[in-house]
Amino acid sequence: MAVTATRRPISKTSALVALCLVGIITLGTACSPRELGGRVHGLINTERADRGLPALEWNDNAAAKAQEWAERMASKKAISHSVLTDGIDGGWASLGENVGYAGNVDQTHRGFMNSPRHAAAILNGQFKEVGIGVAERDGMFYVVEVFRG
Repeated sequence: MAVTATRRPISKTSALVALCLVGIITLGTACSPRELGGRVHGLINTERADRGLPALEWNDNAAAKAQEWAERMASKKAISHSVLTDGIDGGWASLGENVGYAGNVDQTHRGFMNSPRHAAAILNGQFKEVGIGVAERDGMFYVVEVFRG
C-alpha cells in the first residue's frame, strides 16, 4: 500500500512556534572546545591563504598544551603566556603562542589580527603546525594558539 500525503497550509502561529523551538534548540547547543578550536583553525588558515601562505596543519600535541592552558586561564579569569616548551614534544625548530579572550572565538581572532604581534605569529611563514585550545567561563572565551615550526 502506498502512502500519500497532502500539503496543508501552515498557520502563522504554527510557523512562529516552530521557529522559536529551532531558536531554543540552537541556543542550547554548545560547541565543544575541539569544534571551537577547529573554527579558529579555519580562520587562521583563511588569513594565511589570503596572503599566499600555506595552511597550518593541526598538531594534537600543541592542541593538548593549548587546551590545558586555555582552561587554566579561564579558571583564573586572566590571560598570561605559558612556558612555551612545557608539554611540547620534540621535532620543532620554532614555537609561538597567542593568548586572548573575548565574547566569542571570532572576536578573539579579530583581536589577534588587529594586533601586529599576534598577527605576525599567525602569518609567520616558519610555522607549519598549530594547536588551539578554547575554554569558556562566564560568557568569555579564552583562546590559546600554539604554533610549531
